[in-house]
Amino acid sequence: MKQQLALRGAVERQVMLLFTAVALTLVFPAQASLTAMFLHRQDIILVALGLMLLALCGWRLTPRSAPLVGHRLLLPGALLSLFIICLVGHYLVLCGYDMSRDEQMASFDAAVFRSGHLVYSLAAIWRDSADALNTTFMYPAEMRGAWISAYLPGNAVLHALIGSLTGPLLASVGLFALWGCVRRIWPDDRELPLVAIALYVGSGQILMTGMTSYAMNGHLALNMVWLWLFLGNDRRSDMLALVVGFCATGLHQPLMHPMFVAPILCLCMLNRQWHRVALYGIGYAMIGAFWLWWPERMWELVQANPHAVQPEGVDYISRLIQTVRDGGSARVPNMMANLLRFAAWQHLLFLPLLIFGIRGSRGGQLIAALTAGLGLTILVMFAILAYQGHGFGYRYLHGLIGNCILIALFGWKRISARLGQWRPLLIRTSLAGLAVLLPVQALMAHEFYAPFARASARIDTIDADYVVIDPESAPFAQDIVINRPDLSNRPIRLDSTGLTPQLIARLCLSDARVVLVGDKPLADIYGYFGLPTGGLATKHNAVLAKIFVKAGCRVGEIR
Repeated sequence: MKQQLALRGAVERQVMLLFTAVALTLVFPAQASLTAMFLHRQDIILVALGLMLLALCGWRLTPRSAPLVGHRLLLPGALLSLFIICLVGHYLVLCGYDMSRDEQMASFDAAVFRSGHLVYSLAAIWRDSADALNTTFMYPAEMRGAWISAYLPGNAVLHALIGSLTGPLLASVGLFALWGCVRRIWPDDRELPLVAIALYVGSGQILMTGMTSYAMNGHLALNMVWLWLFLGNDRRSDMLALVVGFCATGLHQPLMHPMFVAPILCLCMLNRQWHRVALYGIGYAMIGAFWLWWPERMWELVQANPHAVQPEGVDYISRLIQTVRDGGSARVPNMMANLLRFAAWQHLLFLPLLIFGIRGSRGGQLIAALTAGLGLTILVMFAILAYQGHGFGYRYLHGLIGNCILIALFGWKRISARLGQWRPLLIRTSLAGLAVLLPVQALMAHEFYAPFARASARIDTIDADYVVIDPESAPFAQDIVINRPDLSNRPIRLDSTGLTPQLIARLCLSDARVVLVGDKPLADIYGYFGLPTGGLATKHNAVLAKIFVKAGCRVGEIR
């Protein structure tokens, strides 16, 4: 009976998670959004598989009274393994492909920065027609003289310097800094660092995201480095933490890092550390002012008309209003699905230990601050942008996975009387996750990325000056319209909805060869989403072909 005590709490929470997933699928149809599709196609399967693995791992548990003690090579081995898995997985699992616009913009901006520029100039032919090149997530401009993404530059700068090693390296830095935080919070406990490593390396979200160029890798790594320095509690560490805070705030969006640090900095006020309050207050005021100024300066470089009025979407206030206004009516099911997906892509014991820790959050200031950062982020993102779109687990909580693991370690400490059962359960679930759950998650990730990667590779082989893609021809077809900053790629990819008669006329002056993408190259994408090939692209192309031929272009089509 005692052997079942450890298993019961974990299984109960997995059963509740599965019940929630089933209930949510009944009211949130797969066609509602990409989040809903992931719920139906991936997350409910992972939760059910997790329940089965927990039941198997709890079979005939042999209690272990001695604490788990890792070998001195455990941390270096975990860091190296994590780095290699993420690096190799980028090519084998994700096909070496940037699928989402977030990933594409990181690579795009990195190419701009490597060229020695802050923005990349566009030829005059594109100034009033750049939307055909796909300017999604770029600064809006009346006349576009240059282009760059509307994201802050930190993540792209890292990719410009480190290239494809960035994601794997940041995932490894996050683990090393988490280990440092654990050693500072519990300096005499030799078991907790091993538990932290198991929860971190056993997270499918960390491993799969580490294969991408998402900025979330940087948020997790820099947040943990910041906390490690903050816990040092001396002037030098605080100054370095501000440097890290500057970089973390400028990674991607300026809101993510402040939501992590705000509750922790409140501890300085509670403990009357007024010198630290002043230092961090002045430091973050300067950091915030700089990164709020950045978009306006970049827009000035992008806009070719010096007399243009700054439009909505350049400054962060108008962006925030715009995002909240367009947030949609499905906030509740989207956020529920996000949180369920977050739990489904973690270590099997992540959720029960996290709940144990949150229940004890009144027992210490630091755990309360870490929990508050988690709650604050969920509430803010629920109000601003409950729909996350692409991503593994829940992307907007990725930077706080370190918080979650530290809270889970507090939970581990709370169940000290039952650790005899939890220790073998941790070992078994860690091995089961690595052997079964993570390969399934990798397969799911591959199946999602591969159709888009194949379609993009097929387009690269086309012998033409321009290739035109209808964004409505397949789900997320617009994201296949990817071009290099200097437009040196051939064929140049065009979004059919951005074409204008004037642009078509200019393109055809040079007897350009244009190829229209039909349904066949996108068939795998249709297949993944379970949609029939409706012939929509072919119908639209019939109209476009006549326009291009009339303008003087040589036109072909891949049906």
